[in-house]
Order: sequence, then C-alpha cells, then structure tokens
Amino acid sequence: MSSLRHLFLPHYKNNNKANLLKSYSILLVSLCFVFFQIFLSFFMMANPSVLGYSSNISPEKIIELTNLERAGLGFSSLKHNSLLSEAARQKAADMFAFNYWAHVSPSGRTPWSFFTDVGYKYQYAGENLARDFRDPDSVVRAWMNSPSHRENIANAKYNEIGVAVVDGTLQGMETTLVVQLFGTPYGASAPKTASQPKPAEKPAQQPVVAQEPVETNEVQEVPAQATKEVLSEDERSGFSPVTSPLDLTKAAVIFIVGILIGAFMADLILVSHHQTPRLSSRSFAQMLFLIFVLAATFLIRQGAIL
Repeated sequence: MSSLRHLFLPHYKNNNKANLLKSYSILLVSLCFVFFQIFLSFFMMANPSVLGYSSNISPEKIIELTNLERAGLGFSSLKHNSLLSEAARQKAADMFAFNYWAHVSPSGRTPWSFFTDVGYKYQYAGENLARDFRDPDSVVRAWMNSPSHRENIANAKYNEIGVAVVDGTLQGMETTLVVQLFGTPYGASAPKTASQPKPAEKPAQQPVVAQEPVETNEVQEVPAQATKEVLSEDERSGFSPVTSPLDLTKAAVIFIVGILIGAFMADLILVSHHQTPRLSSRSFAQMLFLIFVLAATFLIRQGAIL
C-alpha cells in the first residue's frame, strides 16, 4: 500500500513528487506503449480473425441511405443495377489485388474500364470510395459532408446505382472497402428532379482523406457480358474480428493518459494544500497537455473517403 501511495502521491519519502511523474517513469511508460504498438501490429497480421477490422455495412443500406439523401434534396431515387454492383465489386477486388487506394490504379486503369468490362454502356458515370467505416450511416454522412462527393450523390444526371462492400487486406491492414458507382445507360434520359426541393443541413465534416471523386460523360458501347449480384453482408464476411487495432490503441492511450492526469491533479492539490516548497513545477502545464491529448484521442474516428 505504501508503494502505491509513493507511486501516485507526493510524499517526503519520494522527495515530494509521485514516482509515476518522474522522468524515468514517463520514459518507461512511453517505451511500454511503443512495444505494445509493435506487438499489436505483429499480432494483427498473425491473427486477423481475432484482431482486425469488422464493419456492419451492406450494399443495400448504402443504396437506401443514398436515395434518402437524394429525396431530401428533391432528386428522384436511383435504381439498383446489378451490372454496376458487379463493376464496383471488381474495382474493390482490383484495389486489393494491386494494393492501391485511388480512383486510378498504378497501371493507369480508370474506373470506367470496370463499367465496360461488365457490359454497362454508360452516358454518364461517377464513383465514390470509402474505407475503414463501421456502419453505413457514417459512410454516407462522410460523403455528404464532402462537397465533391455530395455532388455525385446529388446529381440529376444519374438514374442508376451499384454498390459493393468488400473485406480484405490493403496496404498491410485488414479493412472494408465501399465502392459506389453511378450511371445513366446510353440512350436513357436523365431523371427529373422532384418538385420543391428541400436543402438538407449536415453536421460539420469529419476528417477524411480528401481527393476529388470522379465523373465522366463518355459514351461507351461494348458487348454485354455475364454478371452476378454483389454478395450480401453475411455472404461476403468470412470472419468477424473481435475488435480493431484502433480501438485497442485508443483504449491504451485513454488508460495511460487518464492515470497520468489523475496523478498530476493529486500532485497539484496536495502540494498546494501542504504548501510544499518547490524550485519549479510544471505539473499544471503537463496536465493541460495531457488533457489535450485525451480530447484528441476521443475525436479520432476511423474512416476515409476518396
């Protein structure tokens, strides 16, 4: 009990400074956190079914939420097209296969090649991408908070949609990719907007990877090819990881920083109460810094759009 008191509270036996707040203790805690992160990385690669990324996103829900956003802005609903869903699935598979996160592949392959590969002859086409989100609401909200991605969703030229949600390993990390494709078939007229459009108010934009979504109005005619429906959420998921590395890292940071903040607060209160003389004290400044770190940790969110 005495050791714990000396660890967290200032006392004359520890030179009126908690052992936890001394330089060597802070260094030791920092090294432990670094080793924890290294262990986490290796463990995740060795046991993806235990520690990886798991989401609860279905293509059907993405389409439903997209159409709700369009309806709120006065646009007609998009019709699901299985060819577009297959093209979206192939785009996600290509990103996993060639390990890239971009609209255009390192070899120069554009999104439109996936449209033509499945036999979709388009007059207008567009693409939105997302990764690392846990639920469909967060995906669509992130797109709507980005003006360029919102422009694809709220585009009167499109009348069809296809979505694929695919799990895999990208750049060494287990993740979930969401590919959203828009199109208007060649020869079809663009849908009309509904009467009295209502602008939708959205919350502040969350941090995202910002790059313009892409759109084209090229006309492509290719022979139709066989296609299949995109897999449902239950069919596409071969495993369900218990938790994600980000969650564990955030928990570790919150635990460590929380203890340090408590120790600094106790130090300030007890030193002030006992009027312990000190040559200098940075406890308040250090505690304030840790509070900022703690706040930043709570604000970190997973997910990126492209």
